[in-house]
Amino acid sequence: MVEQYERELAVGVAAAAYVVNAIEKDEAKYRIKIEGKKQNTISRVGNSDRVSRRYSSKEVTTNTAGETSSRKSRESSKGGGSSAGDQRWKGNYSQTNNALETKADAWQNAELHKLNKRYENMKASIHEWEKEKKVRAKVKMERKKKELEKKIKRSHQVYQLKISRIDDIAGGARAQVDEKRRNEELKIKEKAKQIRATGVVPFTCLCF
Repeated sequence: MVEQYERELAVGVAAAAYVVNAIEKDEAKYRIKIEGKKQNTISRVGNSDRVSRRYSSKEVTTNTAGETSSRKSRESSKGGGSSAGDQRWKGNYSQTNNALETKADAWQNAELHKLNKRYENMKASIHEWEKEKKVRAKVKMERKKKELEKKIKRSHQVYQLKISRIDDIAGGARAQVDEKRRNEELKIKEKAKQIRATGVVPFTCLCF
């Protein structure tokens, strides 16, 4: 029974180690996934920034090359184009950044919800396993207890039978001894009467 308990304990420890290992693997995958999403987000933001700057630069260059007026007019036109490009770039960058932030927040909330649900399911499985093992252990203990009580009862019955048999044998033996003693006492008394009547002591033969 002790060896069986040790085997069940070893199985339980192995199961717990498996669950913990699975949780650690899931957590590592989740971290890798998060890092990948972060890198993709940073890369998209960087590309958008470069595209916006390149677009603004081309726009300024086109405006500058297309001017045929005086140096003052070119500088004025160049300055106006650069300001408009900066504003457009800032607007595009702000919109892109806000869209990415919203998308990242939504993805993060969804992933955290799935993560929490998965870990809750794991804990529920552990709880069910623990409950089942405890119920089985209790049922087994109760069964062993009943079997032990039956064995004790049978052993007690056997003991009572043996005691009763011993009492019968001992009682019969004592009755036989008492009977033999009474017979011998009667014989002694009869011989004593003969001695009183005749005065002759009977001869006792010491024969082997």
